[in-house]
Amino acid sequence: MSFVYQAGVFTSYAINLGLADKQLQNQLLTTQAGTAASLNRLNRTIVSNTITPSGNTDSNYDATLVLTQGLRNTEDTLVSNLDLFYTNTLYSTDTYFQSVVGFSFRDYFDSKTTDRTLDYTGASYANSAIGLSNFRDLYRRVYGQELIYRVYDYNTSGNLVSTGATYDFPGSLLEFRKYFSTGTAGTISFNLTRTDGGTDTVSIGIGAFAGTAGSYVNLETTSGSITRYSAVEAVTISGLSTGTGRTFEIWTR
Repeated sequence: MSFVYQAGVFTSYAINLGLADKQLQNQLLTTQAGTAASLNRLNRTIVSNTITPSGNTDSNYDATLVLTQGLRNTEDTLVSNLDLFYTNTLYSTDTYFQSVVGFSFRDYFDSKTTDRTLDYTGASYANSAIGLSNFRDLYRRVYGQELIYRVYDYNTSGNLVSTGATYDFPGSLLEFRKYFSTGTAGTISFNLTRTDGGTDTVSIGIGAFAGTAGSYVNLETTSGSITRYSAVEAVTISGLSTGTGRTFEIWTR
């Protein structure tokens, strides 16, 4: 039996909600015939065309102008009024997760265990990446923060690689994740760009350990910092064995 809080089920749920919001946003931003935007504009045109016929009275002329302006205001505010159309859907989803598993769905799918891993970037669901990407966009608009996902990967070639899913990334709290044996102890320093345009340097000391145990450390200047960062500009590594000893990931948190 499957439940909503299971990753496989919730992935499909997120994809469908993301695609639904994408369709709504596309209609609001285009004048394609038959969309809400085009039909509102058509009504304004119909009303505007009645102003010019001969025999029009001053009172009808004035009232028609008021009606035209009202229709125009509807057009102008259509996007902002419907931008958060699915807010209650997300709130209801969070209520479900809080009731059943004691976490919001964002915090439940922290991707630290197999059963709580969900790839919002679409890397594992290539055919549905658009739905997941739009689900992230929707979440960002409603909650003003990012879903938990991997932003960077530092690979065995010594390259810091974006996951390719940072489109519209407004900045977030960041977390360093180390999964492989370090071999020897060392330090990793990060040059970070804050969302206000300033920069910080954060260094993490890593002891020697063997095996594949995970290590999770917040990237912050002081413990408990809530500084949001928009990018990692550079990485400096001292110590740590080459190969997997130096690999790590950076996630939102």
